[in-house]
Amino acid sequence: MPSASRHLFAPTLGLALLSAACLVALPAQAEGFKAGVELREQASLSEIGLPAYPGATEQRDKADDKAAVTLGLWGGSLGFKLQVRKFASGDALDTVAAFYQDALAQYGEVLDCSKPQPRRAAKHKRGDDDALSCGDETPKPGSRVYKVGTDKDFRMVSVQPKSAGVHFQLLRLVAKGI
Repeated sequence: MPSASRHLFAPTLGLALLSAACLVALPAQAEGFKAGVELREQASLSEIGLPAYPGATEQRDKADDKAAVTLGLWGGSLGFKLQVRKFASGDALDTVAAFYQDALAQYGEVLDCSKPQPRRAAKHKRGDDDALSCGDETPKPGSRVYKVGTDKDFRMVSVQPKSAGVHFQLLRLVAKGI
């Protein structure tokens, strides 16, 4: 996986491991308790909630690489679902970035994590625990990263320049009870 893709998966992989640890601690004999795992090599744009960029093609770094993935893990009231699609386009980075900034705006205020972010205060205001932040996002120079939603239900678009255009990833993460 290229460093940009690893960067997208790194925070969610940690969340997956945390979720798995939480599920192991749940009582297996609880009445009506259900748990499951979902792993698919596809993720629909309708599930992610973002449109396809006109003329974009699926992006694979190697022949055996996948252009999409859905990973879900749940047990009782705890769980998460991660969906990612990778694309390439010959269009300019600013054109693709503007398209997705507009598309994300339907879900609320779009955070531009490409710019330096002010440090968050150590204490959150009451009710601010759900606030989405850029966290430790540090995109490579010339790249763009946008987020919208809450800390437990968000969409993210990452756009990186490539010699013949751009590569971009669309991500949706939903976490419950975590």
